[in-house]
Amino acid sequence: MRWRGKGASCGRRSHTAGRWWSRSPLAVVELLFAVHSAWAGCSLDKLEIPIRIVDHRPVGTLNLNGTDVSMLIDSGASYSFLTPSVAAQLNLRLRNLPDGVRLYGYTGAIEARRTRVEKVIFQGSTLNNVEFIVGGNELGSGIQGILGRNFLAMADTEYDLVHGVVRLMFPKGDCDKTNFAYWAGEAPVIVAPLDIDNRGQDTAIRVMAHINDKDTRALLDTGAPLTYINLPAAKRAGVNESDLAEQGRVGGVGKGRVNSWTVQIAAFELGGEKISNSKFRVGDVDARHEDMLIGLDWFLSHRVYVSRLQRKLYATWNGGQVFARGDATGEYDARYAAAPTEVAIDDADALARRGQAFAARGEYARALEDLDQACKLAPTSAENFLARARVHLATRQSVQAQTDLDEAIRLNPGLSDALVIRASLSAARGNRTVAQADLLSLDKALPPSSHLREQMARTYVTLGQVTEALRQWDMWVATHETDAEFARVLNSRCWLRTRHNIDLSLALEDCKSAVSQVRDEPAYRHNLGWTYLRLNDASRAIKAFDGAIEIKSMPTALYGRALAQHRQGNEEAARRDIEAARKQRRRIDEEVRKLGLPVSDDAPPAKDS
Repeated sequence: MRWRGKGASCGRRSHTAGRWWSRSPLAVVELLFAVHSAWAGCSLDKLEIPIRIVDHRPVGTLNLNGTDVSMLIDSGASYSFLTPSVAAQLNLRLRNLPDGVRLYGYTGAIEARRTRVEKVIFQGSTLNNVEFIVGGNELGSGIQGILGRNFLAMADTEYDLVHGVVRLMFPKGDCDKTNFAYWAGEAPVIVAPLDIDNRGQDTAIRVMAHINDKDTRALLDTGAPLTYINLPAAKRAGVNESDLAEQGRVGGVGKGRVNSWTVQIAAFELGGEKISNSKFRVGDVDARHEDMLIGLDWFLSHRVYVSRLQRKLYATWNGGQVFARGDATGEYDARYAAAPTEVAIDDADALARRGQAFAARGEYARALEDLDQACKLAPTSAENFLARARVHLATRQSVQAQTDLDEAIRLNPGLSDALVIRASLSAARGNRTVAQADLLSLDKALPPSSHLREQMARTYVTLGQVTEALRQWDMWVATHETDAEFARVLNSRCWLRTRHNIDLSLALEDCKSAVSQVRDEPAYRHNLGWTYLRLNDASRAIKAFDGAIEIKSMPTALYGRALAQHRQGNEEAARRDIEAARKQRRRIDEEVRKLGLPVSDDAPPAKDS
């Protein structure tokens, strides 16, 4: 997992913060679709927001000043955000946040400013002069911003994500004692009080759960792909460090990255529903307000109604696995499974959205069943073929994926997400003509700040086109300094230059910056060592390689350190390192030579010599 995107919260609450956000989207209420569900004197008006699940993130669309913008539907974010690259693309004027306002994400503080969008079209309704925050890490998958609770909590909210819908619900009449899980039928309903401040100004979906019978304060966060327990809360619930299985480091919209693990939890309970012996993710986070984030995995397996009126959460289980995607663990109480809501067999859009939700749950057969039908019903919808191509790629069906990508691009030659995927797939399969044509089309059509330019650079690397790869990375780096992947891209750009022995001063600058941002990543120190070696600075090369090897014994780091030791005349140390490298990887000399790097004097000759 490359990132985990929790939304932001204000570092302090104040009347000042409330005033600067006073340009609220509440005008939408006046333009609702008047659809009523009535019982016992209570009725509901609702406004449906169609969403699609892309790379385990719920995505909707806003139109900002005439441009459609893909927005993460994020119940964990207090406010709505735009990425810096989109703000640059739309030529939006940035201003500082008010004095004293601080924003925080899951892994740290968020560097942010604010802007005002003159015209926002939200579900057919036009809003004027809407404030957005600009900042935070960019989240990939084409996400250009975050739709937060200033939109989502303007009323009650129903999260029916398995069907690709979020509904803003407006109760009317005598609704104080209504059970808002109107779809539940005879199934018992999960009910939990919202844990909010007494003034009612806190819009977070925060509840009290129990882990191994210990009280655990949880924030329900659709912006988090997976559910996470904070390490201190896990320890309070009886988890020992020896129980944790390492899963690498993760990040969110805030600065920094944190260690993560998986762990088996004997008992989890929320609102009466009990889940036994399920795997959870654990993050090494010093939480400010809650002990755990309940993420998209839980939302995809539940239908949820958040009642602001009653300050309660209602939910039922959709069936299937809940936590730790990809690991079929857990014992569930089937009583909480409500009868599934049927989707009309002739509703292509609804079938496509449900298919994408099934894919996010790892239920690929059900996903393909829905997407096959959607493609038949709407054979001119390029997005449906793109969605099915993603499922084929997830199931390693590259031929079927290629066919769907071809059809999506035939239907919509400007569908950039399809073009960038097809370019990468074609390059990997050796079809240079198609890959280069798609990359050229993208280069002409995309703004310089597009997030897709990073993927384009990697495809150019596969094609061996160094100059074009560097040009794409240069454009991406110029507008993505807050991106969670910024250090990784700097490292990649450094490594490409180092391998080809070009612009070494620029390579060194990139590698040093990457190491300074992520100090415990061995690959960054490894690449820095090779850059110093190219620059004939053996002493600094050894120091960089030492740092990499201390974190992880890498054969190519040992090999590079051997060369540096040799240049300093330390023949015994050089011999030990070269022998260790060759012991770890028998063909290390050949691999280093293929990378374009210098090899040891005693390396066997190249096979074609």
